[in-house]
Amino acid sequence: MIFFLSCQKSNEPLNKNKLYSVNITYIEDDGIIGFKPGDFIDIFDDDLSKLTYDILGYKIKYNLKNGITDDKFYRDNRKIIINNSDIFKRDFIDIKNIDSNQLENDILYSLSNETSANIKRLFGYEYGTPLELIAKNIAPSYAQSILNVWNSPARGRNELLIGNKLFIFTSLYWRIVANEFKDSSIVIVNMPLTSNYRGMSAKSIADGGFVDRIVSENYNINPCKSIAIISTYQLLNSNIDNETLKKIFSYYIVQTIGMMFPKYDIHSEEKHSIMSEIGRFDYMNWYSNIINFQLKPPYKTIKEYKDTIKN
Repeated sequence: MIFFLSCQKSNEPLNKNKLYSVNITYIEDDGIIGFKPGDFIDIFDDDLSKLTYDILGYKIKYNLKNGITDDKFYRDNRKIIINNSDIFKRDFIDIKNIDSNQLENDILYSLSNETSANIKRLFGYEYGTPLELIAKNIAPSYAQSILNVWNSPARGRNELLIGNKLFIFTSLYWRIVANEFKDSSIVIVNMPLTSNYRGMSAKSIADGGFVDRIVSENYNINPCKSIAIISTYQLLNSNIDNETLKKIFSYYIVQTIGMMFPKYDIHSEEKHSIMSEIGRFDYMNWYSNIINFQLKPPYKTIKEYKDTIKN
């Protein structure tokens, strides 16, 4: 299983009167749709700093650090796979080759860590429905959802995943590699991030086996002691025009900063809050609920910060 550490020192909100710098790194697979360089310039401008201050009260200066191809990043960090091979062997779920009973058991393990109320909210089952039945029912669609993306052509390539590059398309890889960054608070990738590891969240199962963001504790990153890995794959495949996409992503970045600096949690109780949950990657509905209604304060602060993988 994957274990997480909590650290009380990272829970304290930072000083709202200071100006903080947030460095951005972009890692791109050029065979998959992504934001253009000019789009990032438009997104991370002074308007985003103002939006962040207006909503969260934090003074943030965004710095576009550098871009890198996924091939180079994977080669440069190949040692990470080697050093953490025991974690991959232990926790990685090979969707292409896994036995259906084992997949059901892996899903069952994740569901058993959730409350009945959350299971009902995420999957629509009534209270008291056996978890074994839920796992059995959703396992096929969960696996097929991931396989559909893995096997889909990407700009002329036969397969999205080639050889050992399989790992770079998994959230398990990024949960581990997030600890290696030292100068970027936000890392943006355009690859899909599949959540196929033992101990995955019930929400990622409900979202078809994908995640679009990982926020982890990272003590190399000052001052927020955390790092966000953001995938644009689901957003950029949502048939929304480019100008609206950039606006939505700006608000998404503000929500991410809310998770990293004042340590606000994502919640489903108030859909007009900047910290409201994005259900089933419906970015347009989430964005509309924020800009077309009175914005409610992000009122729910996490008590523990648990996202760092323990070997």
